[in-house]
Amino acid sequence: MNKPKIALTLNIIAFVLGSIGIIVRIARNIPDFWLYYTQLSNVVAVISSAMYIAFRSTRNRKLRACVRGMRYLSACGLTMTFIVVMCIFIPFGGASEMISRLLGHVNGFMHHLACPLISVTSYIVFEEGVRERRALWLPFGATAVYAFTVYTLNYFYLAPAPYPFFETHDHPVWELALWFFGLMALVAGIAAVIKLANNKFGGNAKGDLL
Repeated sequence: MNKPKIALTLNIIAFVLGSIGIIVRIARNIPDFWLYYTQLSNVVAVISSAMYIAFRSTRNRKLRACVRGMRYLSACGLTMTFIVVMCIFIPFGGASEMISRLLGHVNGFMHHLACPLISVTSYIVFEEGVRERRALWLPFGATAVYAFTVYTLNYFYLAPAPYPFFETHDHPVWELALWFFGLMALVAGIAAVIKLANNKFGGNAKGDLL
C-alpha cells in the first residue's frame, strides 16, 4: 500500500469537494457564513488539503510541521462537525427534517458528511501526523476562541447565534456554561482520539513535527 499516493488522492478529492461546498454556500448569499463552526472547519480543511498537496514533498521541517498541524486541526474540526450533526442535531431536531436540512443540498452533504469522512480518513490512516502532546491544544484552543467569539457577538447583538446553544439571551448562564464545557470536553476527547489513531495507523514521523 502506497500511503503517500493514497493520501494525495484523498486530499485532492477533499479539496475539490470542500471547495464546491464553500462556493455553493457563498453563492446562496448567506450573510452569517463565517459564524458557523462547520463552515470554518471546512475552510481550514480545504486550506490544509491544499497545503498538503503543494508541500507534501518539502524538506523544510518547519513547513512540514505547519502542514501536519493544519491537517490535524482540520481533522479534529471536521470530526466535531460530523459528531454534532449526526449525534445531536439529527436525532434531537427531528430526523427527517434535519437530514433534509443538513444533508439534502450540495454544500450540506459535502461539509457535513463527504468531506469529514474523506479528509479525516486520509489523516488518520494515510498521513504522518502530530506526535507531541502540546499539539492537543491546537483544536482545543481554536474551538475555545470560536465559542467565546460567538458568545460575545451574540450577547452584544452583533450577530445571530449560529446554533441554539449559543443563544445567550434565550438560556440561563448555567445552561450556557454546561453546553460550553460539554463541547470543550468533546473536542478535547476528539483531539486525543484522532492523535492516538493517527499515531497507530498513520505514517511514522521522526520528531520533526509540532
